[in-house]
Amino acid sequence: MKLNIMVGWKKWIQNLLVIGIFYVISSVLYTLFSTLYTRNRFPLLAKLFYFPNYWEVLNEVSATEPPKQSLVFQKPRILEENKVIEFPAVVEPTKEIQLHNKQSGRIRKIYVEEGSIVKEGQILLEIDDELLRLESERLRLSAQVSESNAAIALEKWKLAEKQVDVKLREIDKKTEWIELAEKEWNISKDLKEKKIILWKQGFVSLSEIEKLKQEEQSKETQYKNLIRDRENLLSGMNLELDTEDLGFEERLKIWRKKNTSLEKSEYELAQSHLKIIKNQIKSNEQLLSETKLRAPKSGKILKIQIKEGELTTQSPVMLLMEKGELSAGFQIGESDLSYFTPGKEILFLPSLDQLPAIRGKLDQVGGFLDPRSHSIGIKVKLEIKNNDILPGMFGLVQVKLPDTIEKVIIPLSSLHGNETSGFYVNAKGKEGEITKRYIQFKPYLLNELEILSGLSSEDEVETSLAL
Repeated sequence: MKLNIMVGWKKWIQNLLVIGIFYVISSVLYTLFSTLYTRNRFPLLAKLFYFPNYWEVLNEVSATEPPKQSLVFQKPRILEENKVIEFPAVVEPTKEIQLHNKQSGRIRKIYVEEGSIVKEGQILLEIDDELLRLESERLRLSAQVSESNAAIALEKWKLAEKQVDVKLREIDKKTEWIELAEKEWNISKDLKEKKIILWKQGFVSLSEIEKLKQEEQSKETQYKNLIRDRENLLSGMNLELDTEDLGFEERLKIWRKKNTSLEKSEYELAQSHLKIIKNQIKSNEQLLSETKLRAPKSGKILKIQIKEGELTTQSPVMLLMEKGELSAGFQIGESDLSYFTPGKEILFLPSLDQLPAIRGKLDQVGGFLDPRSHSIGIKVKLEIKNNDILPGMFGLVQVKLPDTIEKVIIPLSSLHGNETSGFYVNAKGKEGEITKRYIQFKPYLLNELEILSGLSSEDEVETSLAL
């Protein structure tokens, strides 16, 4: 029985020793490696495990206990900089081009995507051109037929001119024959009359008179036949002349022109029809070229507002950002207009923290004042060196003014508290009292804060524990 009690006491003592050793080690580690922020965040752990050296007093600053005098204080860093005014801004293209397709139809192929970099003249999309190609083939065949008709009409015209020359020669021959036949007829008539006188005197027989009459009738018939043949030739010819003092060659040209006007008109009509078809072919080729939408300028595709297979409308099919240049657009009050001069350097801070600040220059000042808001539109051309900035992003534009201000800068390690209870610093006033100051701030550099309110340049701020 006594042996069991001794064994129990021994185990209990061993457990106490283990717990004690663990507590001592934890206290040493917590005292050596804990920070002021950790001790303020968890004050119970600080009471249990934090034990400074015997010559120090616990310098813990908590929400319920005022800070002790063992902290190191120093004045904030004061910077004198130009006054900066900020404006909310939106990233937008410097030059935005709305692309419309001239030819209506169904989209067959889109060759680019949103965000694609394109060059001037590059094909962006293509419209189905099957009907235009069929029309082009029809016009090509019509042109061949018209060329053949024009060639035939030309041959007919030249042949008509030759026929005019032939008819004129025949008319000349007929005229000569008529004159000869008329002379022979007159001679035969005179001879008959003389023979009749001799017949009456009894010197010529009646049979000879009859024979002369038959010859005269034959000559007359021949003469009249030649007259009729010439009239037939002249019936298809226009030989009227206004002047009789023209030479034969001039009259021949005029006769040729007058008597081939119909064939010439047919040839000119065929030529006109051929010219019309050639113009239609050129127009159709122009329509075929317009089925391909090409980039008018080099730049970046912002948005595609149509899909393959859809019909084009009057609305733009794409938006192109010329040269990929971006600007920041914002509004300013009329009182700030004097600060904005052409070429003024401006800093743009994107809303995303991981993106660096971007420099820019004033590019455009609005030409009118909004009567409702009394604001003026400003556009700043950004000097972008990467593709992380996109149109539509928000940010702040900082503009330096000639006036200077003092900035109060403190280390980041001096900050205590959180968003729920508020942020504060331990500050020492002029009379040496240490108080907790709630502040408003914004980041300045990597490990520094710019004080907006709650602290002056005369105050001293706790920085670290004394060594």
